[in-house]
Amino acid sequence: MKVFELYQNLIKDYSDYIRSFIQIKDSRISEYVEQALDNGHLWPEPLIQLNPSFEPGGTIEELVSQGILHPECSRVFRLDKGSQAGRITMFAA
Repeated sequence: MKVFELYQNLIKDYSDYIRSFIQIKDSRISEYVEQALDNGHLWPEPLIQLNPSFEPGGTIEELVSQGILHPECSRVFRLDKGSQAGRITMFAA
């Protein structure tokens, strides 16, 4: 299953569960709560992180010169951290 599809299914299931025990008689309060639930106030946005256990790749400059990364990446992703400056991690093939 795709990760964002999994996320959407999880949110839908949790939302259905929460809604199953909320019974508000006042229509104004009920509408407010429904709006809050529809706007995602009970669940955070998905978090995407890089896993440090991936295989080390080339530097950003190398990947830009090979056409793998957009040229703007050379300017945006610069953190002068010694010998690993500009080095990124690649998925193992």
